[in-house]
Amino acid sequence: MLTESSKNCINCHQEVSDNYCSHCGQRTQVKRITLREGWNDFWARVYGFDGMFPNTLRDLTIRPGVAAHTFISGNRVKYYGPVGYFFLMITVFLLLLDLLDIELANFLKEMGTTTFQPEIKSGSNQEAATQKMFQFMSDNFKMLFFGMIPIQAFYARYVFFRKSELNFVENTVLPFYTAGHVYWLSIITVIVYKFTGVFMRNTVGTIISTFYIGYAYSNFFSYQPKWKAFLKGLGVYFVSLFTFIIVGMILAVALILFVPGVREAFIAK
Repeated sequence: MLTESSKNCINCHQEVSDNYCSHCGQRTQVKRITLREGWNDFWARVYGFDGMFPNTLRDLTIRPGVAAHTFISGNRVKYYGPVGYFFLMITVFLLLLDLLDIELANFLKEMGTTTFQPEIKSGSNQEAATQKMFQFMSDNFKMLFFGMIPIQAFYARYVFFRKSELNFVENTVLPFYTAGHVYWLSIITVIVYKFTGVFMRNTVGTIISTFYIGYAYSNFFSYQPKWKAFLKGLGVYFVSLFTFIIVGMILAVALILFVPGVREAFIAK
């Protein structure tokens, strides 16, 4: 054996009497490095598959508001952190696209076409502008979806749920969790599209995710009836989405009007 349990921690040299050091978290029982041990350590330490990630996945599916409130209340062991979970799900989604050899810009364009059925003439300036828009979304995917979180937190804290005792930062926990969790719908869509050639209509995913967000708020705020929290949660989401779109349009117009070269690049074929 490489190492055996001892009275002192291998890492910080403090005295220990349990399976883990109470000072730094180092295991007292360390096995030799093997493929199996490396695999188990990878899942346990990186993704929390020793209990944290399964708990997060289960509870965000059946009671997302309760999970978020538990995390805010101080339990940092039971669930994956909201920001970490948000970026983990985005990373898994992007990694899956890469493994399946699917361009994100084309995937986003397909989603938009399936949902809105726009009639764009091939080879037109409109088609070129649309392609540029989806390419921009692809290049800035993480930051675009991250931008929705503080807007939702603002409306929840100062407009729809003003009587709650949560501060602004605490109001970001639920949006981070729900935004990350709905990526499972996109992951399923990608897999189905790759192996069947059938693209699930984005409207179906929109309906499911919208209902999920309302449901999350309904069991997140317990000081008022669930139906009221559900409707207010939908209000938070749609008003935030509208604000996000408006702000995005203003920024786009500002770039076109005031940044040299952007206007020419945008209108060029």
